[in-house]
Amino acid sequence: MSQPSTPSVTPSTNPVQMSASMELTRETILLVDDTPENLRVLASALEQKGYEICVATSGRMALNSIETILPDLILLDIRMPDIDGYEVCQQLKNNYLTQHIPVIFISAIGEELDRVKAFSTGAADYIVKPFHLEETLARIACQLKIRQLQRRLEERNIQLQQEVQERKQAELELAKLNTELELQVQARTAKLQIAYDFEATLKRITDRVRDSLDEHQILQSAMQELAQVIGADGCNAALYNLSEKHSTVRYEYTNSPFQLRGRVLQMNTSQEIYNQLLQGQSFQFCSLLPNPERGSVSLLVCPILEEQRVLGDLWLIKQSEHIFTQEEISLVQQVSNQCAIALRQARLYQESQAHVQELERLNRLKDDFLNTISHELRTPMANIKMAVQLLEISLSSATFPNSSHNPSIYLKILQTACEKEIKLITDLLYVSRLDDFGPLELTGVNVEALISQIVEPYREKIRDQQQSLEIAIAKPLPTLITNPALIQRIINELVDNACKYTPPHEHLLISARVDNNDFLEISIKNSGVTVATEELTRMFDRFYRIPNNDPWKYSGTGLGLALIKKQVEQLKGTITASNQEGWMVFTVQFPLGQ
Repeated sequence: MSQPSTPSVTPSTNPVQMSASMELTRETILLVDDTPENLRVLASALEQKGYEICVATSGRMALNSIETILPDLILLDIRMPDIDGYEVCQQLKNNYLTQHIPVIFISAIGEELDRVKAFSTGAADYIVKPFHLEETLARIACQLKIRQLQRRLEERNIQLQQEVQERKQAELELAKLNTELELQVQARTAKLQIAYDFEATLKRITDRVRDSLDEHQILQSAMQELAQVIGADGCNAALYNLSEKHSTVRYEYTNSPFQLRGRVLQMNTSQEIYNQLLQGQSFQFCSLLPNPERGSVSLLVCPILEEQRVLGDLWLIKQSEHIFTQEEISLVQQVSNQCAIALRQARLYQESQAHVQELERLNRLKDDFLNTISHELRTPMANIKMAVQLLEISLSSATFPNSSHNPSIYLKILQTACEKEIKLITDLLYVSRLDDFGPLELTGVNVEALISQIVEPYREKIRDQQQSLEIAIAKPLPTLITNPALIQRIINELVDNACKYTPPHEHLLISARVDNNDFLEISIKNSGVTVATEELTRMFDRFYRIPNNDPWKYSGTGLGLALIKKQVEQLKGTITASNQEGWMVFTVQFPLGQ
């Protein structure tokens, strides 16, 4: 018993029933599946595409119904209660009346041996459940198109046979026309052979690009096949960057030493050509002026079109006297369509892989955060515990003969550790409600005085760390209408961050000015340290910490800069991070008028 599929469509509540009397005015598809839900889903989707649908719930029912109605295509399940899909397909292919009907297996079985067995019985295609609806519809349309072309080829062969009979009769009656008739037959045969070769090429290219998820392999294979079957001197594929208005030749097949791959073409330099391509039009033309590398040539250009969106184009190059036939143009257009489908599949796959990598990165970030939190919580608590024990010992003695046992020392340790622990807890509380701040209370703030107030407690620390500090205030600074608590927290965090990461014998510079756009700009710079360019845009992500061989060299949770950015945005300001000639620079801007 087959397992039901789960395609992303709304099932039809009234599936079409088999009827011997129904008139087949559209392409007819026979659905064979013992699961009613699968039948309803597929029937609904295919009816919306304009197909006539017949349904059979068993293999024997399918074989009996075909005696009355010959469908254009059969979608066949494998596991059924009476006759399985393999036997049904085998019987169809052994019957000359039904052997031409393409059969597509749709099954939850995706093993390689099952695929091989399916194709050995004569299947045209194999789709694994659960399937992608758009892909399934495309495959169905492709097989119907191939069948239609086969019918056309058969009609042409019949027509050719009729012409040959007419020629023989004409030879008996008019011997003088024998040569002319022979030439006509040869020309017709050659045309049919070309058409047959083109159809074989299209199928071969379609199979290659459909089974590949590598963009390079898809287009390179298509270029090589096209150039060889058409006999082109060169064939290349270019991809568009519509935002930048340029086209880049990414893939090429040529016998010429002159290479186009990697060349960037500005669309505005050949606006007439690209206007037609962007409208989805194919065309051929000859170069009026000889190309310096190729001379005078004939060119066929076809857009790579996906759902009314042009992804790029295909170029075929031949000698100037060549005129591309309608068959050649049609082949290039169909190959272009197949490339568009394959490129979409490849890019969807790449996007899915990127999502997987991002999830893995986030998981690593989570693990790093948990390790950091554990370390940050335990270290201050250990210091507090040790200080308490030593304080207890010191207080138990009546005197303090040694200044190193003065209780004030341990109290200072306790105070520092407690402050660190409180800051950590405060950061965690802030991050839990980053997106849920209420309205702010605004008042006038003297920025110069505020900076001096914030910096003063850090001067001793800066001296101890052998750093230097400079404050540059462009006077006069206007009063800033803002929230005092938030702006103090922002500046304090940035100064603390600069002190932490500045090496000994390096410098800190805090400046404030009014720029030309009536924004108050505050910059905190520190020398001796820079951050990789690719890391600058991620510094404000929650829990993000700059990669370091020693993760415990600098304490922190990765929350500080994320909190600062959110607080700056609350004040309708902006914050940026940059490298400037050996300086790490954080720049905050606030509008003067709130």
